Amino acid sequence: MDIFDVLTAISKRKNKLVNRGLNENKALIKAERVVSKEYHIPMPDIQKIVGGNYRNS
Repeated sequence: MDIFDVLTAISKRKNKLVNRGLNENKALIKAERVVSKEYHIPMPDIQKIVGGNYRNS
């Protein structure tokens, strides 16, 4: 699995969560956690791939 597959998986999960009514920031965080557990990728690595400082704001 490469970086683009990880980003695609996160994006698809985030979009599903947003469509269910979750706000985008919370949906992204939840999608990252799910993908991290599903594909056994540590969260710091997921956060590096996704980037951004949205957790600090």
